[in-house]
Amino acid sequence: MKPIVAIVCDTNQQGPHIYHQVGDKYIQALVRCADVTPVLIPALEDPIAATDIFAIADGILFTGGYSNIQRHHYGEDPAPEGEHEDPRRDKNTLALVKAVLDAGVPMLGICRGLQELNVAMGGTLYPRVHEIEGRMDHREDKNAPIDVQYGHAHAVSTTAGGLLARVTGESRFMVNTVHGQAIRDLAPGLSVEALADDETIEAVSVDGAKEFALAVQWHPEWKAWDDMPSTKIFNAFGDAVRGHKTKRT
Repeated sequence: MKPIVAIVCDTNQQGPHIYHQVGDKYIQALVRCADVTPVLIPALEDPIAATDIFAIADGILFTGGYSNIQRHHYGEDPAPEGEHEDPRRDKNTLALVKAVLDAGVPMLGICRGLQELNVAMGGTLYPRVHEIEGRMDHREDKNAPIDVQYGHAHAVSTTAGGLLARVTGESRFMVNTVHGQAIRDLAPGLSVEALADDETIEAVSVDGAKEFALAVQWHPEWKAWDDMPSTKIFNAFGDAVRGHKTKRT
């Protein structure tokens, strides 16, 4: 039996109904590049206990999403009316991050997942990184074809000797950019693994983590099998998950 990676769902209102959902691109990357079995964890108002998730899961993926973390979680005033937030996901993921690290379960964070890791550990975010002087606009052109939206947009430079540099074997490579928020104050216990040329933090790892614990601001899951650094990230995560499963059993 292949190892299992749990993914906490987003919630979304469709008509009168609430749906729990995860983008197909994350599932495909896990299946094709990490060689694991994904399972979806609903973002319930009363979250499923972390111990129950760890009873079945050998790793956790914190995905990106269209919603933003509610600003009160990192000490900011409420967002303007109309900003897409997902309080149920916040309630589930922010607590789960801490439990994952305490339990030593391998984790990979992507985009919102990186922001959740930083906020859960006491860091802060720029709610609108493109409004900060000297920063580029990291958002996608929503009117462009999807392959353009998720195409290479800028380079990142990895930290020499860091986890990401070791995983990818690269000191600099191109990534996509599909986000409006970014890390402002790095949380205690995190180390920078990559920067964009405008100094935006693009990847972090957890100091002294018991298992693989990496998060990136871009979207390596998008056609990960066609991009070597992305493939290597998911390969490494899959290897860590398999190792954890072996130790558990």
